[in-house]
Amino acid sequence: MSKMRLKYIKGNEVKYISHLDLLRTFQRAIKRAEIPIQYSQGFNPHPIVSFGLPLPVGTTSESEYMEMELAADVESVHVTARLNKALPKGIKILEAVTVTDKKDKILNKICLASYDVTIHLKKKSDMDFSQALLNLTASDKLVVEKSTKKGIKEVDILQDIHALEVAAQGEKRVVFRMQLSAGSARNLKPELVLQAVEKYVPGFEIDFAAIHRTKLLANKDGRMVEPMSVF
Repeated sequence: MSKMRLKYIKGNEVKYISHLDLLRTFQRAIKRAEIPIQYSQGFNPHPIVSFGLPLPVGTTSESEYMEMELAADVESVHVTARLNKALPKGIKILEAVTVTDKKDKILNKICLASYDVTIHLKKKSDMDFSQALLNLTASDKLVVEKSTKKGIKEVDILQDIHALEVAAQGEKRVVFRMQLSAGSARNLKPELVLQAVEKYVPGFEIDFAAIHRTKLLANKDGRMVEPMSVF
């Protein structure tokens, strides 16, 4: 048996499918591609497949990760080619590597995510967005409303914003580049950052925004690494 880690993209064509639907899509593709997947034991065996940080519905990405256990050794290049033929448009395997340490749980150690957020404004603006974001992150706190299982509560998101800058700007369009806490311990969604900008920056009104995840980083012995660099 062997373990394989894969990096893939999730494009516009499939950005509205849920994480559960994505899991089912991969399971069907693995079967069609005749990948010798390992199954769990017990009364209800299922393919041993795991994913990194789930991507919110409506978000695209160029840096998603999954792992699967194989019942037989297969060259990573063959797995990539077979799966890409079986997967629907909008999902593409970029790279696959064999994981030598089967106990490696690097996907569980993801703690940072980078995003490019393209914001379309309700009206033209000549605002200096770079300065506005500097002022925002220099604040003592940034309190926004967050939906939880127990209802709406106010949270301070400032400590979970690790980077926030302007990547591009036009009259009615601006692109924010942000790096946020991500994972099971702490997790901040880009939507809450946009909520804070609308709340604290006068005249900033969003018509709609497109969120694209560009990178996931994991904590490997105190170092921030991309999951495909550790195997």
